[in-house]
Amino acid sequence: MKRKIAVCGNGWSNEYLEIVMSGIRKCAAENNADVFFFLNYSVNDTEVYKHVGDTNINSLLECAEFDGIILLANTFHLQSEFEYLCDFVKEKKIPSVSLEYHLPDIDFLGSDNYSGMYELCNHLVEDHNVKNVMFVSGPKGNAESDSRRKALEDALSKKNLSLKDENILYCNWNYYEVEPKLTEWLKEHAELPDVVVCANDVMAMAACSTLENNGITVPDDVKLTGFDHLLSVRSYYPTIATVDRNWDDMGYQGMQYLLDKIDGKPSVPSKYIDSKAVTGESCGCMNHGNKKRGGRIRENRVYANYVENSFWVGHLCDIADNISLISSEHDFHVSVNEFFHNNHEYEGNEFYICLVENFFQTLKGTALLKKSGYPDRMNVICGLKDGKPKEQTYIETKNLVPGYDEEGESGRVYVFLPLYSIEGSYGYVVFGDELPIIYNYCMYNWVRSVVQGLSRLRQNMIIADLHDQLTRLSVTDGLTGVYNRTGCEKVAYPYLEQCHEQGRNAVLIFADINKMKAINDKYGHLHGDTAICTVANAIHETLGEDWIVVRYGGDEFLMVGEYVDEQQIEEAIQTINKRLEEKVIQMKLPYPLKAGIGYFVVNANEKLDLSECLKKADEAMYLMKKRQHEEMNKKI
Repeated sequence: MKRKIAVCGNGWSNEYLEIVMSGIRKCAAENNADVFFFLNYSVNDTEVYKHVGDTNINSLLECAEFDGIILLANTFHLQSEFEYLCDFVKEKKIPSVSLEYHLPDIDFLGSDNYSGMYELCNHLVEDHNVKNVMFVSGPKGNAESDSRRKALEDALSKKNLSLKDENILYCNWNYYEVEPKLTEWLKEHAELPDVVVCANDVMAMAACSTLENNGITVPDDVKLTGFDHLLSVRSYYPTIATVDRNWDDMGYQGMQYLLDKIDGKPSVPSKYIDSKAVTGESCGCMNHGNKKRGGRIRENRVYANYVENSFWVGHLCDIADNISLISSEHDFHVSVNEFFHNNHEYEGNEFYICLVENFFQTLKGTALLKKSGYPDRMNVICGLKDGKPKEQTYIETKNLVPGYDEEGESGRVYVFLPLYSIEGSYGYVVFGDELPIIYNYCMYNWVRSVVQGLSRLRQNMIIADLHDQLTRLSVTDGLTGVYNRTGCEKVAYPYLEQCHEQGRNAVLIFADINKMKAINDKYGHLHGDTAICTVANAIHETLGEDWIVVRYGGDEFLMVGEYVDEQQIEEAIQTINKRLEEKVIQMKLPYPLKAGIGYFVVNANEKLDLSECLKKADEAMYLMKKRQHEEMNKKI
């Protein structure tokens, strides 16, 4: 049986994820293992429901059994995520390893931040003779950033140089903090640094752009370096000198380390993988004079991205359009399945949208969506397998993937992402393999688009339910609960027309309460209302749900149903009046209660004339009523 390995990471670190996952996947395929990749897009914002909703995907770890877990801890943003996963690992005593970030009591595998950074900074000092250095740092106190800064300071000290405190900019690893801080520094300092050394590539690209926006050319005026060797810096102009952390090898070794630990093989709790310097145009080592060619490449790439993004945005709009008018569970399953069957170039040939079991029931207001955790069962409302749509089904949550094959080909990577809104958890989506959109932020927008569609579906279903309630109110008699005259026109008459079109005989039954005026005059209108309701109940109890019952007038009722035979109708009429007699006794009514009832068969072979049918049923009712009046004259 294949081993199942869980991996937890944050999608904002997309290039790191792509490289490290390639190593993990390769090792898994070689060692008969599958990877279950739990991904979220949590950030340090103020909206708590997003923290809970994003990291809730990790709670799927509690629903299934795994042989081991890899934590891509350097991608996490939230303290709560660190705490949850550390507690989970300790409680379950599951073999685990953390990559690139030390976690308490969990084995660690990481790149040596110092070695590659020292090699790069020594290159700057020895080969480019830099003296005045600026360092764009990660957050204060961050271990990775501090190690890289130490390597820089040690390389400078060999030449009796130092890093000035005023030349250190503390940023939070992201692009957007660098621009304002570096711009402000340039305003306050007349002398440019010889080089801007950045603690990661993202901040390096931000620094390069900021320098150019201020008329400062890299590397002619100022040299610049980064750290991480991201794919983006290799196609950036100028190419960024950086440090390669060997992430693909780290992913491979991390998986192998975990599998060895699962097998009980001896292992060292902490291990480091050497990093290495990669020179580039930004430090002045490569030919950067061919700016025209570089400009053309950049323009071509921008145009290609523009075209690709246009198709992608169009795909998201198509998803939204497809869901926007759906107002039922069944229609969602049918319509969305059909859409993705015809349009899954981005989603791949296998994926499933799994909703919490009570997703639709919570619309009734009897229960709320849970903020965290998952139920024991999931509603797989739509999905594809081998590119073909799957029927809606329910699965035990512990299975995670519908139809997962424990004996099938190893090395599969299943990617899980949370579906949630401010209301609570909607469920999750699982993809049957890695997809390019996971590693270019498109997946974030895909998930948001689907969640917005699900939120719109919930709104549509609530509106549809309210519309149905209003419709029922508009066609329902407020006193008896049966259809009113409007209901007769909207329900009873169309039913007769449908029977006629389908070649089925129908029957119209008219009923009129005997001596209704006498009951009102002698006992009052409250008793009159009671009499009307009692007759309506007797009719409904006798005929059942298959018949359409209408309060046609004040004390008149019309009943419409399929005609079987005359005996059936005669027995029904007798039963109605028999029930009325029983109810008079049970309710201790001070008056007898009967209804004149007549009927007319609407033959499918004859031309349908509604007014003529009503007239004949009415005439039959009055004949019956006349006989009954003669019997009741002595009793009221």
